[in-house]
Amino acid sequence: MKVPPRLPCSRSLLLATILATGLPSVAEAQQADAPLEASALAEGPGLVSSPPRGASALARAFRIHKPPVIDGVLDETFWADLEPVVDFVQRDPVDGGIPSERTEVRIAYDEDFLYFGFTLHDSDPSGIRANILHRGGNIGLDDHIVIGLDTFRDRRNGYIFEMNALGTQDDAIFTDESIGQEDWNWDGVYWSEARITDQGWTLEVAIPFTTIRFPREEVLEMGILFFRSIRRKNETVFWPQIPATYRGRYAQASQYGTLVGLEGVTPGRNLQVKPSLVTGAQKTGGGTGGGTPASRVGEVGLDLKYSVSSSLTLDLTLNTDFAQVEADNVQVNLDRFSLFFPEKRDFFLERAGLFAFGDAGETQVFFSRRIGLENPILGGGRLTGQVGRLSVGLLNLQTGREGEAQGANNAVARVRADLGPRTSFGGLVTNLSGSGTHHRSAGSDLQVRFLGSSSLDLWAARVWRDGAEGIEGAPPAGGMDAGSASLRLRNATWGSGLAFTSVGEAFDPALGFVRRKDQRRWSGEVSFTPRFEGSSWARQLTTTLAEVDIRGQDGIFQTGRRSLDGQFSFESGDGVGAALTRREEALALPFQIRSGVLVPAGSYRFSTLTVNARTNGSRPLSGNASASFGGFYHGTRTEVRFTGGITVSPRLSFQPSGARNAVSLPVDGGDFTTHVGSLNIKSALNRWLFGDVLVQYDDVSRSLQANVRVNWIHTPGSNLFLVLDTGVNTGELPEPGESRWERRTGVVKLTYMWAL
Repeated sequence: MKVPPRLPCSRSLLLATILATGLPSVAEAQQADAPLEASALAEGPGLVSSPPRGASALARAFRIHKPPVIDGVLDETFWADLEPVVDFVQRDPVDGGIPSERTEVRIAYDEDFLYFGFTLHDSDPSGIRANILHRGGNIGLDDHIVIGLDTFRDRRNGYIFEMNALGTQDDAIFTDESIGQEDWNWDGVYWSEARITDQGWTLEVAIPFTTIRFPREEVLEMGILFFRSIRRKNETVFWPQIPATYRGRYAQASQYGTLVGLEGVTPGRNLQVKPSLVTGAQKTGGGTGGGTPASRVGEVGLDLKYSVSSSLTLDLTLNTDFAQVEADNVQVNLDRFSLFFPEKRDFFLERAGLFAFGDAGETQVFFSRRIGLENPILGGGRLTGQVGRLSVGLLNLQTGREGEAQGANNAVARVRADLGPRTSFGGLVTNLSGSGTHHRSAGSDLQVRFLGSSSLDLWAARVWRDGAEGIEGAPPAGGMDAGSASLRLRNATWGSGLAFTSVGEAFDPALGFVRRKDQRRWSGEVSFTPRFEGSSWARQLTTTLAEVDIRGQDGIFQTGRRSLDGQFSFESGDGVGAALTRREEALALPFQIRSGVLVPAGSYRFSTLTVNARTNGSRPLSGNASASFGGFYHGTRTEVRFTGGITVSPRLSFQPSGARNAVSLPVDGGDFTTHVGSLNIKSALNRWLFGDVLVQYDDVSRSLQANVRVNWIHTPGSNLFLVLDTGVNTGELPEPGESRWERRTGVVKLTYMWAL
């Protein structure tokens, strides 16, 4: 892959950076001498009279013959000659308002790269928030910009490129305008550098055409979006305008403007070869003998990404290893249903939106975390992309044998057809085969988006298992089926929703996740979210009235819940809220809430009051806290939670969190408390070398866990990881002399990507 002219490579500077003393602050390091033009500020409040909207909003890219140096300074002469995009429109605090700061975007390209030059004026540069150096960190807490590209101009799918005032990157892809489900674990290769000046900040970006997929056309048009966040003002601006009616931000591809001027560019072959080498040692278990003997870890793996066509990408993987994946957050379960732990492995997170089917976190027909839980993944492939008006996804992975767990083949096929503006119809098939057994599931779904953020979603699925109609005969009617229908009507101020979900008693997709079987659930809600435009201190009030009624497939009542929730947001970015919930439970069987503590079968009614407060997360000191008080299965429960943020500098931050539950039930052993605590330490030497330390403890398992991850991005798309993972039992030992160590693992993983 060609690289644009840029600042010296991080590898060349790494040793000098490590040895340097008296490191200046990042803000100081980013200061530039070249001043910006004087800010063009709006005088007084008002609305943009003719805001740019949708496809009619045009942005033009200009062809250049000499690439710019990507250093964050727009000092090449051609930048000044290009016509900038300047007519941004405010979303917050005033929907459709005139931005308080001027934003200019210039676009250029050559045969290899798409270039963006940003001039982001700021009347108070000292107030620019710039603290995140981790690639993929929470850049939304900083002043930042976003580029959205709908490369196929299908008004449904696209890429997101996000950068802050330090040039730190994050990126994502999204499918079918799925608000809140953008795939931020997709890692594209591109270059960005930023400079903070006495007039604001500037940013240069170079995106290789081989990083994005687009049709082979002599004259090419793409959908395009620009977004800017000014964090200290809690202000957001868009080009083109996407009104608050749409609620989402980056994934509203149907509202993107049009990028014109691209001629004679091709996506290229785009073959990426990424071998990996993993080495280390691990030791598990306690016991009087100290657990299992230490074993060496040594694997060679290979990932390959090949563009079969301009719109189809094939990913192949061999000896897939996930040593660098961050640890799960510890959770304590005080309910009778399974906890949900999200997928964190990069291979499965990429294009996860395409394979999504069902209700996330509740009833998912496909849940990739079921693959490779107990067995190593030997290899496999994934084919994703578009064929005409179809979005397609094929996944096939083979797992090996591990102990008593047999190897299996895991296969998934997904298709979505574009039926019209913001409407798609699709299907999903999964198959788990191993040891002569087959577990299959199939379903279809319909998604319709209309009137801004309003939507109609329908899905239905069924499972088949070898022997499912065996000795005890056929399952109960509807026992192996599940489905849902939901209608949501929303505008900028009002919202309402009605949904029905049915899950059979025997609905258990082998490659899926089902939190609660045997249910027929009705749910509805009404929300009121007025904005206080023109107020100097109040931003928005969100009030939601909701009700849920859950019965079994036999029609017998199981659970009822009614709630009234109110959240108030200030102009400062802080907020407070309260919620009152009335809950009813009809337990046909007792359930174990804690080891040795049973909640008896019976009928229960209780209420809970929850209050919460939160501060603007971009401040050096920030936090969220909540407290709940009320009844709990004929007893009481008090829960207190908090999360905090302490930013010492862009190179060091701390994120403590904790939760305490005090439960009192009228049963044997019913008085108990649980505690969960964690501390996440984030450090960074620069944008290419950073690390995380996560320490967690809970007094249910009495396990103290620590996970250390260091990541050096030695070249874009290539990494060196160092991972240390330990667990210590702090409780009573079953036998005298038994080791308290639960596990000790140390791993080094090296990857290198060749783009051919």
